[in-house]
Amino acid sequence: MANRLSHLVVVNAMVVLFLGLVAGLLLTFAMLESIALWPIPGWDVQVPGSTRGWQAAHVGGILNAVMIVSLLWLTQYLNLDGKALKWSAWSLIITGWGNTLFYWAGNFSTNRGLSVADTPYGPGDIWGSLAYLGGGTAMVFTFTVVIILGLTAYRKLQQ
Repeated sequence: MANRLSHLVVVNAMVVLFLGLVAGLLLTFAMLESIALWPIPGWDVQVPGSTRGWQAAHVGGILNAVMIVSLLWLTQYLNLDGKALKWSAWSLIITGWGNTLFYWAGNFSTNRGLSVADTPYGPGDIWGSLAYLGGGTAMVFTFTVVIILGLTAYRKLQQ
């Protein structure tokens, strides 16, 4: 069970990493305002979103995957099992997807996905709502896994 759950977390982390790498391509195309893959002739395109948004999705996706795999390693190092392992594993998966939704949808939103309502960056819209709800959900589950791992390590320190 533990191995299967760990493998499931790694698969999800690798998809999040892949999407972060794809965001890097879109960042490049947004910066160049064209799809340019030498030696193929380039063609002018307007990539939706912003350079800032694609940079965040690129770096954020890569760092989220690294965080997920690192925290998964800690679950094994600390010998988590039972409910603690299940909560940690699913929290890591939800963290990866919630943050990915935040970065990608936030890039298309008028308010950067910082609220479902208007912000100083712009009015609320469906993309901002999706980003906000994804990121907010991810935040709760990221705190959950960090608390589980921290408390487990503290208990082991006391032994």
